[in-house]
Amino acid sequence: MKTLVQITAQYFENYNFFDGGTPHWKPKGGQVFNMYVDSDLFFYTEDMCVEAIKVMLEEQCDNLNKYEYVSHELVFSEPIVLDGDKFEGIFDMIASEKSQTV
Repeated sequence: MKTLVQITAQYFENYNFFDGGTPHWKPKGGQVFNMYVDSDLFFYTEDMCVEAIKVMLEEQCDNLNKYEYVSHELVFSEPIVLDGDKFEGIFDMIASEKSQTV
């Protein structure tokens, strides 16, 4: 069964690229990659799957950008979206309660 695999990678940027010096890679946050593959591959040969992911991430790199594998997750259902406005209201309520106890 084709299943979404969500891959998390560390994104690096080469700060000496435009100066022509020795590469100086600086972490600049995460990057998510998605692909659909047969989930059985990950259930029975996960180590080889991770190796293949790392090769694919290397192919996405160039002299300015690179990606290093961090983790992966098989996603079998759609994400459940929560209400951001409701979150902010609850957050404000909690912050107000905490400020009253200080």
